[in-house]
Amino acid sequence: MTRSAPPNTALLLDWLEGRLPAAQASSLAQAVDDDPALHAQVAWLRDFLRASRATVLVDPPPELLQSVNAHFAAYARQQRGPGPVRTFIAALTADSWQRLALSGMRAASLRSVPRQVIYSSELADVALNIQAQPGSLHYALEGQVFAPEASPSARFVAQLLQEGVERRLALSDSLGKFSLAELPTGVYELLVSSDQGEIEIGPIELA
Repeated sequence: MTRSAPPNTALLLDWLEGRLPAAQASSLAQAVDDDPALHAQVAWLRDFLRASRATVLVDPPPELLQSVNAHFAAYARQQRGPGPVRTFIAALTADSWQRLALSGMRAASLRSVPRQVIYSSELADVALNIQAQPGSLHYALEGQVFAPEASPSARFVAQLLQEGVERRLALSDSLGKFSLAELPTGVYELLVSSDQGEIEIGPIELA
């Protein structure tokens, strides 16, 4: 008997957000219960969706932001060290705006609809929540890195670039979460790095 392919991330997100027909949702729920790997994937997708809905952004004082950026820049240089760095190109796995388009919405704006995207690479998966900052013309990017091989205390450096120039730098916490705020309109690339290598993500358009 031929075994069906496992559900992809986009289908799992549709299920978690209640967009599947009842029969398909019931069948998928059973598949998740029967497969430990799918169960783990669904668990972190739930955590990501919960965090993206509950995120409250507070702008730090400019002097604190400058001091923190300087500290993270020094940390990033130390992390790279001598020798070649393995680079992994991330592929877009899921995009909430694509699901909106399929449901009939012709266009979406970060001013009205936050965007959740998930990128995958051989090193790790990276989930991003992108939204406009209330009362501001700037944007914020909240992310989380899911690296199966990383130790519980692993940290990741998130470096936001624009035409090769560093614009923001952040260090993840022990859960792989990081935050980049006060981002002007533009097109960016994101580098997520650890001692195992770096992941290239982009382009990311904030408009």
